[in-house]
Amino acid sequence: MNQFTSGAQFDIRPESEKNKDYKFGELVASVNAVEWKEKIPDQWRKFPIFNQDGSGSCVAQTEAKEMGIMRWLKDKVYIHFSATDIYQRRTNKPGSGMGAVDARNIVKNGGAVLEALSPSQSLTDQQMDEVIVESYKREVGDIFKVPNYVELPIKDIETVASFIQTTGKGAMVWFYFNNNGEWIEHPIVKDPNLDLSAFATNRHSVTAVDFALINGKKCLIIEDSWGGNAGIGGQRVIDEDFYKARNWYAGYLMNFRFDTQTQPIPVPKYTFLQDLEFGMQNSDIKVLQDILKFEQLFPSNASSTGYFGAVTKTSVGKFQLKYKLITSDNIGYGRVGPITRAKLNSLYG
Repeated sequence: MNQFTSGAQFDIRPESEKNKDYKFGELVASVNAVEWKEKIPDQWRKFPIFNQDGSGSCVAQTEAKEMGIMRWLKDKVYIHFSATDIYQRRTNKPGSGMGAVDARNIVKNGGAVLEALSPSQSLTDQQMDEVIVESYKREVGDIFKVPNYVELPIKDIETVASFIQTTGKGAMVWFYFNNNGEWIEHPIVKDPNLDLSAFATNRHSVTAVDFALINGKKCLIIEDSWGGNAGIGGQRVIDEDFYKARNWYAGYLMNFRFDTQTQPIPVPKYTFLQDLEFGMQNSDIKVLQDILKFEQLFPSNASSTGYFGAVTKTSVGKFQLKYKLITSDNIGYGRVGPITRAKLNSLYG
């Protein structure tokens, strides 16, 4: 059986678009220390193992796994979401594979249907594309929208492990490797000069579900979609050396739309004396983020870090449109200039 086709596609968006992505450093003030412990396979967290067969659907399979884990955290009942429903809506269809942001935006705008309504296991690209997903099934899937996603720093095993420890969620992590015995139970680097962009290089998306010390080395426990007979019962051990050498994307989903809760926030009081814009970091921006949370324009479950990144810029833009300070998303959008600063001060000063 042909079990793998490179399915993790490059992000070809312009830098101006990439700068709009939510970054971990803007939403999390500090990373919790990881409690690294030796664990044997029976102690690893494990979820249903997927099988992408000969398709390039690994990104969609990972997305579906992440969503299943998010629901499992609520009531310890695992819901299998359909990778087919996500994969069919890729922007490069009928091409094989898809981008991370593509998968994220699909779930952001339309959720994902359940596996029981749209089978996705052990199917080829053609078979997945031919599955009929009726409108009523998409209406069910629409319930499971995930409005926001966050990019984690790459090649940083400590932050991914801390994220799993703190939230219990799974993380989407991508690796590249060759066909000469690198992607085994405990992947190893055999070709240190392997080119990520080379045609023959395999680029794969998997779900990091746990972390552990294995023989004294920091490791992530990942589940890819090669079936239960691959790796260690469908799981693999990614040690810190391999992670630093071959990781090239990491990220996670925030919350389902229906799980997003707005907690009561005290009315902020502050007077802004300087303009604020993308890329800055200071105490003014921390208060700005608190105000935007109060306005329900900034993720309420994120930290106010004081860093003005893409999330803050978008939230400021929404504030400007809400109070009719601008008439489009171009002129002054997302920047706290004199007009926006005056409005903030009139409301909260």
